[in-house]
Amino acid sequence: MSVSYLTPKARPVLVGAAGRGSVAVEHIKTGEVIVAFGGRAMVRDEFDLLPEGQRARSIQIEDDLYLSGAPEPEPADFINHSCQPNCGLSGATVLLAMRDIEPGEPLTYDYATSDGSDYDEFDCMCGVDTCRGKVTGQDWMLPDLQLRYRGWFSPYIANRIAVLSQPSGQRRAFAY
Repeated sequence: MSVSYLTPKARPVLVGAAGRGSVAVEHIKTGEVIVAFGGRAMVRDEFDLLPEGQRARSIQIEDDLYLSGAPEPEPADFINHSCQPNCGLSGATVLLAMRDIEPGEPLTYDYATSDGSDYDEFDCMCGVDTCRGKVTGQDWMLPDLQLRYRGWFSPYIANRIAVLSQPSGQRRAFAY
């Protein structure tokens, strides 16, 4: 039984240097649900004990809290990073189509919209003109990404952006 959901309009495939990814097999309209990530929430100390592959198939949901999927890969685990994605977050664990997606198109999202730590940093191979070259847990701080992805950040990252936007004397632990 899967802990995550992948739309029936997509399927996992082998994709060059990235290994595996998912592609649309039917037309997907803007706003359609692509993935709902599920799993088990755990603190960083416990998360760090997981095998590297399982950590890479996880999503950060707070500073010290991660949602780890099943021990073995599931179809929803293969949404690769792109610096020019076609999927974005709605809440902490649901990916929606940011635009219409045609059959055969890879399904991607920018990990900067969910990750705020070093657990899944890597050299980017997305190949788009705007590629950052390296994906880090600090990418969400880039002003151009904050503008581009406004409304597509996880609540965790949106809160961190809001806190940073406050004058230093007025910063709170949480921005409401």
